[in-house]
Amino acid sequence: MKREPKFYIFDMDHTLIDADCDVTWKHYAVAAGIAPADALEQADEFYRQYQAGTLDSEAFMQFQFREFIGEPQSVMEKHAVLHFEQFIRARCYAAARVLVGSLLRKGVPVAILTSTNTTLARPVADFFGIREVMGTTLELVDGHYTGRIVGEYTVGAGKIAPAEAFAQRCGGTLNDLAYYGDSVNDLNLLERVGFPVATNSDDVLRKVAGERSWPVVDFGSL
Repeated sequence: MKREPKFYIFDMDHTLIDADCDVTWKHYAVAAGIAPADALEQADEFYRQYQAGTLDSEAFMQFQFREFIGEPQSVMEKHAVLHFEQFIRARCYAAARVLVGSLLRKGVPVAILTSTNTTLARPVADFFGIREVMGTTLELVDGHYTGRIVGEYTVGAGKIAPAEAFAQRCGGTLNDLAYYGDSVNDLNLLERVGFPVATNSDDVLRKVAGERSWPVVDFGSL
């Protein structure tokens, strides 16, 4: 009998949604008047680094979380919902939502694991019906964001520990896990799980998937 995954983890940006929330957040922030216009050019440059696998994580985090510093959690959560409604809802892959919904109805454990901060990721997860969101966690002190993070930045190899912890909570290991990821930044985890799925892949990941006979899924074409 063919072995099946027991648990599923999905990357978020360009996997469940046709967007990168770190980039669209800056577009939202500029439009909302909480970030200067030149933030868009900086965001594009950091995204180019991310795609190339050369992201300067420290510089990026200082830039990316600037709007959060000193703000109450409740205020930024409202901004996160508005960001989702204005920039993300229409760009959620319908086929991804169908797949996630079918898994949830069967009672299969499902999670999102993203490098995007969990404040921005939560409205996306809610739309898909996913309770478990793992991502970059922003520090709160007395209910206000500091602009720093708690724990590890969940990009590249930083996704392995959260994925292992999720699998353990579900009573298994990475070998029982299906992971859907879209880019070279997902290779670290794709190489570790029992069921890697290259999803809406960039050229580098598509080539690797072909060499290793990994399944390839394109939600945009379904």
